[in-house]
Amino acid sequence: MEQTLRAPFLQPSEAAATQSRPKPEKLRAPLFIQDAVTPFGDGTLLLALWRFQEAVDQSDADS
Repeated sequence: MEQTLRAPFLQPSEAAATQSRPKPEKLRAPLFIQDAVTPFGDGTLLLALWRFQEAVDQSDADS
């Protein structure tokens, strides 16, 4: 006959809940080989994405 578990195997730890964690870094957009050759503005889509991400990183560092 089947039985259900009444409590989880691992109880939540009080110490783990009180510790603060560092903020996770923002994930970058995925990069595809096609981005390196797709024309965009004065360069390629890859260059445009890289310039945009660098500008965002600089503005975050200034804040």
